[in-house]
Amino acid sequence: MVKQTIQIFARVKPPVRKHQQGIYSIDEDEKLIPSLEIILPRDLADGFVNNKRESYKFKFQRIFDQDANQETIFENIAKPVAGR
Repeated sequence: MVKQTIQIFARVKPPVRKHQQGIYSIDEDEKLIPSLEIILPRDLADGFVNNKRESYKFKFQRIFDQDANQETIFENIAKPVAGR
């Protein structure tokens, strides 16, 4: 029987396209669960009211930014699970 709960991780990758679609920020306050906020600015050039949401916030056990390499990801996520 597994005694550990499901853990959710996020890895932010660099955008494939040169034109950035959204902006993100990572909040890793030690007292709280790390959160990732993605901001998708409304397109005001269309000339009509756009009531779409601009900000989306998600919580994870850990968030890896764009500078995290594959070895870091493995050491922190896969190795503890595979080593059981």
